[in-house]
Amino acid sequence: MIWKTLKACGFSIGLLLGAASAGQAAPIIRTTNFGLGADAEVRESNPVINRGSSTELGMRVRNVYPFGDANDGTDRNSVVYLQFDLSGLTVADATNAILRTTYRNNNLAAARIGDTDGTAPDLGQNGFEYYGIADYTFDETTLNYLNAKGMSTDFNVGTKDFDSDATLLGTKDLPLIGTQNHLPVGGAMDFQSAGLDAFLAQEIAAGHPTAVIAMVHRNDASSDEPSDWINFNYLFNPKEQTTLNDDSAYDADITDPNNPLGSPFSGADNSNGAFSPQLVLNSIIIPEPTSAMLMLIAGAGLMRRRR
Repeated sequence: MIWKTLKACGFSIGLLLGAASAGQAAPIIRTTNFGLGADAEVRESNPVINRGSSTELGMRVRNVYPFGDANDGTDRNSVVYLQFDLSGLTVADATNAILRTTYRNNNLAAARIGDTDGTAPDLGQNGFEYYGIADYTFDETTLNYLNAKGMSTDFNVGTKDFDSDATLLGTKDLPLIGTQNHLPVGGAMDFQSAGLDAFLAQEIAAGHPTAVIAMVHRNDASSDEPSDWINFNYLFNPKEQTTLNDDSAYDADITDPNNPLGSPFSGADNSNGAFSPQLVLNSIIIPEPTSAMLMLIAGAGLMRRRR
């Protein structure tokens, strides 16, 4: 039962129990809490508003009204900017990099992940695009939609405005929930690509102090999209969310009436950045068996059992 919940929350059997080389060097983790790190959402509908102190990172998206329509201002387009301090890193460290964000709320259920409305066209799974913004360091206390590098706004709210300063690093589907009732608060959304590795290596080799990556809703937010895909407020935890939300109703397997309830990360402390956006470099690591079991036991201690 313990393993079922941990696995659903993003733990890997191979990672924890397939120990092949105990003692392998630990990965390097750079959170947005560290050094010049920063995280902020910018919104096209409020292009001069700074949201650097917000406790949410959302990706609001809708594109129903054309440019010039009186209602165009009610359309939505948000982009999340993430900044990571590169001090002390070498090009060799930009290997098997993971960009990790963690879920903030308990509202990522099946209808928000897949196209379940039964109306053509079937748009498959919801997901995100990731862009590298080269040679850039931003101040999260002043960042807004108009001054963010990598975008040239057309003032048509709801359309994407990335320009030649933004390089697409890849895309990622939201994971299917399977038998979970929703994705767990604190669960990880991990993005990896050859483009991400190459971008980080480029920034490190050039001596740039930071790496900046922008995340945006992948789909075009047209009227064909399911209504549940439109508003993604409160999507990921920024560093400002110092305590994770409660998720005591999380169920790793709704088909099993006896498995424990509750995300293992419900109400967890994020003051040190454990759940903040982060880069994990040299990410292939297999802990020794003792460490793996301690991780399982620690996770088990956080469970709340069904009454």
